[in-house]
Amino acid sequence: MPLYELLCIAASSAESAPLRDLVKSTSKLVIDNGGAVRGIQYWGLRKLPQRARRHQQYHTQGDYWLMHFDSNAPVLKSLNDRLRADPRVIKWTALKLGDRIEQIVPKTTSGGNETGNDNLESRALFGGKTIKYHAQT
Repeated sequence: MPLYELLCIAASSAESAPLRDLVKSTSKLVIDNGGAVRGIQYWGLRKLPQRARRHQQYHTQGDYWLMHFDSNAPVLKSLNDRLRADPRVIKWTALKLGDRIEQIVPKTTSGGNETGNDNLESRALFGGKTIKYHAQT
């Protein structure tokens, strides 16, 4: 399954429950349809580059969060449809990072992996964080 990156801007609120429910429902949709969530990062409350109108409301700031996940195209379409209809979401974008692990993980110069172990453990950088992947042969 391809690896995707979802960057989402949620409407800011005083309590964290709406954002937590949005992240839970998004990741649950991916997992329930055979996908895998690789990581979720909360980037914090930030000012939007420009005022945005969504669901008949104007927004000047939002909660930014990022999710890396493996999924297929039909699940990605249903995820986009759900985010479009959700009133907590201001903006989002889903990027396909690659189809195979070789496209995502940088090659090492020694021909082996970076850790020197034989368990095929590789590393890739996403958003300043290092995420470990276990390649399958």
